[in-house]
Amino acid sequence: MQSGDPSAQRKLEPLCEKIGRQQVDEVIHAFYDKLRADAQLAGFFTGISDFPPHEAHIADFWWVAMGGKLDIPRQFDMLGLHRDIPLTEAAFERWLALFGATLVEHLPAEQAAQWLSMADGIGANLKRHTLSVHVE
Repeated sequence: MQSGDPSAQRKLEPLCEKIGRQQVDEVIHAFYDKLRADAQLAGFFTGISDFPPHEAHIADFWWVAMGGKLDIPRQFDMLGLHRDIPLTEAAFERWLALFGATLVEHLPAEQAAQWLSMADGIGANLKRHTLSVHVE
């Protein structure tokens, strides 16, 4: 492969640049619409009174995870924020299924698959750290 090969450059491009910030925001908003309407997962979000700032925080998280930069850097403590939530294996599976469906609806297949792979890894890490907290 030559360094001037456009397909090689595209593969090296961070996922954030392939998708774009506006699309990340749209995917997260659509996903939270699904979460709030989902019988199994909606209850986990009843404590959030103002969704736009929450969605913006989650979009920022994904943007940074994909290699993007924020104008004002912020901390993301996903493990700490989820530690006290009584999550189950079934909730994680449902979350990932809804997220995957949302990605496929809004992105080209390759980008959806890349983002879903990231979500799967992050979900696995959250499971390792949160499910053991809630085992009786």
